[in-house]
Amino acid sequence: MKNYIFLLCIILVLFGTYTGFRGSSASTKVINLVALGDSITHGVGDPAKKGYIEGVKVKLEELHKTPIKVSNFAIPRYSTDKVLEQMQDEKITAQIKKANCIILYIGTNDFRKSANYQFNPLDVKRINEGKVLFSTNLYKILENIRKDNSVAPIFVLGLYQPYVEYSNREQILYTINDWNNWIVKIAGNFDRTHFVPTLDLFQDRPKSTYFSDSLHLNPAGYQLIADRLSEKVVKEFSFK
Repeated sequence: MKNYIFLLCIILVLFGTYTGFRGSSASTKVINLVALGDSITHGVGDPAKKGYIEGVKVKLEELHKTPIKVSNFAIPRYSTDKVLEQMQDEKITAQIKKANCIILYIGTNDFRKSANYQFNPLDVKRINEGKVLFSTNLYKILENIRKDNSVAPIFVLGLYQPYVEYSNREQILYTINDWNNWIVKIAGNFDRTHFVPTLDLFQDRPKSTYFSDSLHLNPAGYQLIADRLSEKVVKEFSFK
């Protein structure tokens, strides 16, 4: 009888240690978030250089009490061709492979180059040619991501309209919206790939309130994107 009781005690101690270890392990789980893009994802315009990515990180950690490890590979002035080159880097590929969540915000510099940095008037023919190249590159980027990581949700952000000071701002708005429609179509070719619009966030709002210069956002502007993106991530991504 004594041996039975002794054995039972050992089992209970071992079980308690096992469950305690499991609880500790769950509490230290880390979500790996990878970000790719240009100066907007880099956070240019925010004095702290945190941008919208830091806002997403903070929001998710507050909601789910889960540590978020961010690998932000965004580089100012990058366009889709540069991101494609960047993805040949084995260090970046390694992070994509183990990512739990991937964010891509690219296209602003593709659009600007296509317009030859002249927005009034717009060279429609040149911009449409640039859109074809942008769309091709974007497809390749998403294809490469999916080759390295077939399960992590990808969030592709749409472009916003910062050129409100031009008299043809409605034409520019229409053109950027057309580019966004192509982003939606391309994202739709890949599983668990979600479009996150930003165009409406700054419409009919004073530019001086949300922008740090003619193109880049300030902390308030980045927070609007962070809130929108966080909401989408929470909806589509399981933290269990």
